[in-house]
Amino acid sequence: MEKGKEFAPLAVMARAGGEPAGGQVVSFYVDDPQGTGTDFQGGSPVMITTSSDGAGSTDVPLIAGESPGTVQIKVIADGAHTEFPLEVV
Repeated sequence: MEKGKEFAPLAVMARAGGEPAGGQVVSFYVDDPQGTGTDFQGGSPVMITTSSDGAGSTDVPLIAGESPGTVQIKVIADGAHTEFPLEVV
């Protein structure tokens, strides 16, 4: 993503025992060890609740910082977690 621009909303699909898990609170955190300045508008974390089909997405913009580098997005829900990188160019 180019500096200063908004990333697309981040989406999740929560499942438990292979079935959709509605009503799950999911937290999104930005880990920015390279100091890009990337964060959600208003800061991290952003929390959402999944719909009855287990789907959910952020409604707070994630803004690319002014410096290039990689940030890690950490996603946590009910003890489960994952993370993925996003690149600022």
